[in-house]
Amino acid sequence: MAGSSSHHIRNICVFGGSSPEKEIEFLESANHLGQVLAKRKIHLVYEGDNLGLMGGVNSCIFRK
Repeated sequence: MAGSSSHHIRNICVFGGSSPEKEIEFLESANHLGQVLAKRKIHLVYEGDNLGLMGGVNSCIFRK
């Protein structure tokens, strides 16, 4: 990428369904997103529960 920038994403807002009846592929993708955010120390901004896709994203961030 030419002329790389010094900007780093520090926060990201994610909206996803909290219904537990989601296909496994979507849940795996949400979980992977959470892993990437946690690894890069990107703060997750969300309003949701620990269910469904939102649970898949935030489970990696809050796991110790």
